Parts: sequence; structure tokens; C-alpha cells
Amino acid sequence: MMVSARRGYRMALGVVWGFILGLGLLPLMSKPALAGLNDCHTNTSAVERQLHIPNGLLLAISLVETGMDGVPQPNALSFGFRSVVAHSRQEAVLRLRGGNGQGKSDAFVGCMQLSVHHHKAEFNSFDRMMDPQSNILYAGRYLVRLHSQSGSWSRAVARYQGGSKHQAQAYVCRVWNHLAELDWNSSKILGSRRCGEMTPPEIAPKTRRAAVRRAQVASAPE
Repeated sequence: MMVSARRGYRMALGVVWGFILGLGLLPLMSKPALAGLNDCHTNTSAVERQLHIPNGLLLAISLVETGMDGVPQPNALSFGFRSVVAHSRQEAVLRLRGGNGQGKSDAFVGCMQLSVHHHKAEFNSFDRMMDPQSNILYAGRYLVRLHSQSGSWSRAVARYQGGSKHQAQAYVCRVWNHLAELDWNSSKILGSRRCGEMTPPEIAPKTRRAAVRRAQVASAPE
């Protein structure tokens, strides 16, 4: 994702994944093995603490971008409107390299769906770009920079999405909807006045329990 300049033909990845994964309008690949699916969760938590990002915000974005069965997917790839989840990072890297080995510049990759076209130069390899820790740390730093520039987390999330004003607002609402389930106090940073009634998002019990524990720790007096 990382999307200060998404191409006009591309809808928000969160919307694309919502159609594909939430509504089942397109067939999925067979589901990847469960091993490693917590990589996005573990690293969003660490980066939030490291960069002083509100608790749960990166996880909420990752769930909107790549959530499958309520779990963010570290090996998620999107090419235009086609999204897949590779069974391993190695398979994801092979898909990114393509037949000519030069790489597919239209791809969005990993836990936070970084744009290959705009951000590959910041990584020394596709493998590094797909690595959950590197992927999320880069996204977190970018989001912090957007927050510094815009003055609010809501505007930062909207600019992270990078689409039209309407798409950006819809994206903020989807992130808010997930964040409200993970940490209600954190969700207040995004507001909800423009979001109206929304169906509660699918979040895996294990993901939800871990997020609740994190929220309790974050709100505990020092």
C-alpha cells in the first residue's frame, strides 16, 4: 500500500480485500498454512510501541488491507484488482519477480500492502520488502510522518490510503470499525461521525484477545 500516490485506476486495497475476502465475490487461492500468520500481529504491536503509534492502529490497518478469517496475512499480494495470499514468503517473492525476473511494479505487498512502484527502492530485495518486521516498520514510519504533516491520525490514515476523498473517508471508516473492536479508546482518534452504522468486522478470537490484552497494558497507569 503506502500510497501517497496510488494510481487512479486502483481502489483502496482495503475495499478490494473486503470484496474478495469478506463478500466472496472472487475465488480465493487455497488457504495458506496457519504457521506464521501472527507475524503481522506481533510486529504491528512492536512497531506501535516503538514509534508511539496509538495501540491497535497498525493492526487495524493490516486487517483492513489483508485480513482473512480475521487474521492479517504477511504473504498477501495485490496486482491491480487481483489479490492472492501466497503459501510462503518464498512463493510470494517468486510471484513478485515474475517470469522475466525484473519484478512487477504494480504490486502491493505484505502485511501493510506496500507499493512496489513507490517503495521498492527503500528495500534491498523483495524478500526484505515482504518481511513482516521490515514491512510494518516502514509503514509505521510513513504513517508517523503523515501524522506529523497533517496534524491528526484520521487525516494520516486517509492519506495513507491515497485514493479520492470519498475512498479515503470510506477507508478511514473501515479502519475505525476494526480499531473500535480492538481498542475502543484508540478508536476515538479517528472519530466515527461520518461512518454511520457499520457491521462489526470479522476478527479472529486469538487476534481479538491479544489486542484486548495490549489495550489493557496500554491503558494501565505506570
